Amino acid sequence: MAEARRDVRKPSFALQVLGKVLLLALTIVLVWIIYAYLHAFRLEWLGWFYSKLLPLTNALYALVETQLPDDVKFKIRGAITDDLGQRSLFLLLLTAAVELTLYCIFKAVGGLASAIFNRE
Repeated sequence: MAEARRDVRKPSFALQVLGKVLLLALTIVLVWIIYAYLHAFRLEWLGWFYSKLLPLTNALYALVETQLPDDVKFKIRGAITDDLGQRSLFLLLLTAAVELTLYCIFKAVGGLASAIFNRE
């Protein structure tokens, strides 16, 4: 069993980069599809998510108001308004969840394929 593990080679760097690019592209497409679906057909779900993210948005706004110098505050305020801040946070969290899910699926399929094809 130990000899079989030693014979298994890691994929090349180019293949690993290609896998990461594929994961990124698939993540972007899936997040876009999910957000478009929610925006078109489940707007109440988006409202629910945004309402749950409101305390986090307010905490970020308070952090900007108390910790940053005055000349920087003005530039940052526009980025974390109620609408844009919640939408940005939602899309970041959705992207993280989709990417984590895809990564787990890719790893599971890769491990399963490796177990099936490297049997002796």
